[in-house]
Order: sequence, then structure tokens, then C-alpha cells
Amino acid sequence: MNDEDKIIDQIISDPALKEQLKKLVIERVNVMPDTLRISVGSDDFDKESLLNHVREEDEVGTQIMEMELDFLRGLASGAVYANE
Repeated sequence: MNDEDKIIDQIISDPALKEQLKKLVIERVNVMPDTLRISVGSDDFDKESLLNHVREEDEVGTQIMEMELDFLRGLASGAVYANE
């Protein structure tokens, strides 16, 4: 497990931080188009099902929150825009 994975695990395991992340993910998904579809593993999800999974904090919801956290870390580090 690398340092970034450890940080993600710490955030996900801290109830207050996890709740903040959950709220952030819900708001970000809410502003996306209603036609949004995303694949996680071998399953496809529409916007409403993503929101439900995040609200329930089930396995898929937790994966979505972790992906969002990875994206935000990449954005903050400049990795998202590195190829421009």
C-alpha cells in the first residue's frame, strides 16, 4: 500500500471526513447531466443509482468516493493538467 492509499484509507475510515467527502461527491454528481453513465467494474450506473450508492455508503458508493478523492488529489497536484 503506497502513501496515497494510506491517506485515502484514513479519510474513508474517519467518520467526519467520510461524511464531508460523501457530501462533496453527492453535490458533484448532482450537477452532472442526467444522461451521466459510469462503469465501475463490470457494472454500469446512471446518475440516480450513483447517488443512491454514495448515500448508502455501500461498496460501489465507497469506490465512487475513492475515485473522487483520487481525482481531487490529481487536480491539486497538477497531474490532471500535466499533458496540456
